[in-house]
Amino acid sequence: MPNASPAKREPWPALSHPNVVTVIDLGQSGSLYYFLMEFVDGVNLRQILQAGRLAPRDALGLILQICEALEYAHGEGVVHRDIKPENILVDQKGHVKIADFGLSKLLGAAQPDVQLTQSNQVMGTMHYMAPEQIDKPLEVDHRADLYSLGVVFYEMLTGELPLGRFELPSRKSAVDSRVDELVLRMLERNPKRRVQEASEIRLQLEAIAGVASKLSPEVSRKLSYEYRSQATLFGWPLLHVAMGVDPATGRKRSARGIIALGNSARGVIAFGDTAVGVIACGIFGYGLVSLSVVAVGVISIGSVAVGLWWAVGGLALAPVAVGGLVIGYYACGQVVVGKYMMGPHVNNPIAGAFFNPWLGKMVDRVFKVIPIVTILFLAIGCIPQLMAKVSERRRKRHFQRDKSKPV
Repeated sequence: MPNASPAKREPWPALSHPNVVTVIDLGQSGSLYYFLMEFVDGVNLRQILQAGRLAPRDALGLILQICEALEYAHGEGVVHRDIKPENILVDQKGHVKIADFGLSKLLGAAQPDVQLTQSNQVMGTMHYMAPEQIDKPLEVDHRADLYSLGVVFYEMLTGELPLGRFELPSRKSAVDSRVDELVLRMLERNPKRRVQEASEIRLQLEAIAGVASKLSPEVSRKLSYEYRSQATLFGWPLLHVAMGVDPATGRKRSARGIIALGNSARGVIAFGDTAVGVIACGIFGYGLVSLSVVAVGVISIGSVAVGLWWAVGGLALAPVAVGGLVIGYYACGQVVVGKYMMGPHVNNPIAGAFFNPWLGKMVDRVFKVIPIVTILFLAIGCIPQLMAKVSERRRKRHFQRDKSKPV
């Protein structure tokens, strides 16, 4: 830059952190100060928010990275003083970079007149500024950044700014109620009652989110996915797909809908590791009709089947039981226990009269259906992973489109 000369101020502390945009050089050209910073190939948080509300797990992952950056900067004696979505950059891999420390104030600087930002000036962005930045600019310290971060966090969760009498985040977003208390403490008007350190925010969020929050954004997206159809019936989505762990709660996601697919599924038709529904299919299934490894229902078919009326399985327990080891009022199998039994070594006439008209046809049909049901289980089990991959590809396309917009 022509006629550039070093800025006349206190020495700038070198901030070197993965979540802080690196300042390569700074100086003064005439009456203008300049910064030469690294290029971040990504978009800012404002652009992400304009594209649609963030999922709680994504918001939490970004906030944790911001906390790490602020924790480092505050430890180096630097206050940003203008934390807002425009100054939070996110690269293609989901890594956060905080930009624009041009408004920052050096803690403990002896001569404010030589700083780029005067300590007696009201600097920052309205709605994101802590009250003391307006009322008492001489007393601003690192806690002002934590207030601004609270505003950003609330906006990420709800899509709104916390103005006036605002709703708690958990009432507008699927987050743990403990997040409410943390956000309210971050937004305390009195700095003494506010959260005091960025590390305190980080530790509380990690405790709420559990191990899932420590995964990289790429791994988190692959291990966790949720889709909820806009169309509903009786207040339930027609289709709800949920898999993996929700970082906002640290618990496994649960799918609830007319058709529910996921690790834990509840619906009219439910497919999952644990499935509860009118028709339930999974490793453990409980329903009116249950076709599962461990099946419990009115009609149950599985390796272990317990039925209120009818059960077919390797181990079957029901009033009418058919299988290997069976226990029932009417029991037909290799090893049988019941009132009226039919097996290799026992043939009760009443049991014979009950089972013989339809048993052969029923067993033949069950064995024909088992391969079809097995293939269906495998296919349906792949649906959440396929939907997650499609969603990731869409996210990348949206990212490339948003990246072309000015940051």
